[in-house]
Amino acid sequence: MSTTTRDAATGPGGTAARWRRWRPDPVLLTAILLLATWAFSLLQIAGYRSWDYNLFTLRVAAFLALVAVGQTLVVLLGGIDLSVAATISLSGVVGGNLIGRLGEGPGIAATLAIAAAVGMANGLGIVTMRLPPLVMTLASLSIIQGGLLIYNAGNPVSGESPLLGRLANGDVAGLPTPVLVLAVAAAATLVLLHRTAYGRAVYAVGTNPLAAELSGVPVARVQIATYALCGFFAGLTGLLILGWTGYSYLNMGDPYLLSSIAAVVVGGTSILGGRGKLVGTLLGALLLTIFVNILTVLKIPEAGRIMVQGGLILLLLLVYAVVEESR
Repeated sequence: MSTTTRDAATGPGGTAARWRRWRPDPVLLTAILLLATWAFSLLQIAGYRSWDYNLFTLRVAAFLALVAVGQTLVVLLGGIDLSVAATISLSGVVGGNLIGRLGEGPGIAATLAIAAAVGMANGLGIVTMRLPPLVMTLASLSIIQGGLLIYNAGNPVSGESPLLGRLANGDVAGLPTPVLVLAVAAAATLVLLHRTAYGRAVYAVGTNPLAAELSGVPVARVQIATYALCGFFAGLTGLLILGWTGYSYLNMGDPYLLSSIAAVVVGGTSILGGRGKLVGTLLGALLLTIFVNILTVLKIPEAGRIMVQGGLILLLLLVYAVVEESR
């Protein structure tokens, strides 16, 4: 290779220089990993090749993605919500009782209001008492779990709701109805994040709370509203699970505690706040669902599944950190 050719390839505008400057979008990395995992499942596990099974996977992933939508808002804000698991359980148990006592419509509305109130209480505690989100939401988790134990002595609660049954188990034009519920929730959240002053405030607070406040952003109100939305989405998830299974119990939300955070992180949203995309969370929720299904079919013990999931999350965090530092 001549000197001129080598300089053209490695100089400021050369091919090698352009390649070094190229930094993949974390969402793109998540999408690639999702396609690779899905392809592996189709090639290695015969039962995964059926259309019905893939629709079932979408239905299950929609529950995780729905609660992760709310978690995404909180993480973008620079916080975290550990109370979502307890809020899901609260909505299932209390919702089952309220639907039986008040009727379907009022019972569902009251349950969603209670779930949003839990999120609002988290936001108020963080704002007024200056508690770290981790501490405040962990306290809420413990309080709700203790309250539920007193409320219903830990016994399962059945909830007959034709509307919730249709939303959780039905299909529209061949698509599971939870996926359609998720689509509506995600579309509304995308509008909030990218077409309103609230969305701009969320990103601003997550990037630099002090600078956002000095710029006139109502930081306290944004935080309270965001945690209320997170509680609402967790409550909606709890009601859908109630409609799916027909009953609720004390620990029904536990599987969604770490997995909702994992879906956000795997989807490329910075755990430090201010950077991330909702579509990444949706892809992350589907990736985690398929990944867990594969580990289950391969008869990996639960301890091994937890370790593998943790390793995947850690690996992606390291990759995303390298990508962000090189930008």
